[in-house]
Amino acid sequence: MEIKRIIEKLIDPFLKAGDMSITLREKGLKKEIKSDNTPVSNGDLEVNKFITKKISEITPNIPIISEETSDNKDNTQLKDFWLVDPIDGTYDYINNLEEFTINAGLIINNKPAAGLIYAPAKRRMFYSFGEGNAFELTNRQTINLRDKVIENKRPIKFISYSNKIKPEIQKIYARSLFKCF
Repeated sequence: MEIKRIIEKLIDPFLKAGDMSITLREKGLKKEIKSDNTPVSNGDLEVNKFITKKISEITPNIPIISEETSDNKDNTQLKDFWLVDPIDGTYDYINNLEEFTINAGLIINNKPAAGLIYAPAKRRMFYSFGEGNAFELTNRQTINLRDKVIENKRPIKFISYSNKIKPEIQKIYARSLFKCF
């Protein structure tokens, strides 16, 4: 199956996974700390189960490496695989913030070939396949990002993934030429 069709078949499951993540959060999440001292919730695990099942149905011959399962993590021989982070930004997710995403990247011959990133709280999805094919899906409207010109007249000071800047990052920027907002 061509990569474009694979990604197109995953758009609706990603939207459903996003709805699932929000519904689970509204019901109240069960949180744990993993062995690497990072948080995980039942939302992470349920979204992982749903997304990996859908990916397996669409591409049964491509292995999946996910942050939340041990399958294939130690297989260094894989050249073609899916790389999944079912909830990136678990801290923000469990604290009712908007800065979390559902992610999957398709790696072919050890190179990124396609991917999806969905921010359920913001209802914005980004996906790509092949060179020059990048899109944003918002409110069921698809925007070809190749056609979108962004002009930035001000310099970027720095970028944070969250509204809450970690103290370690503030210290680094306090010592640098950059200023924290």
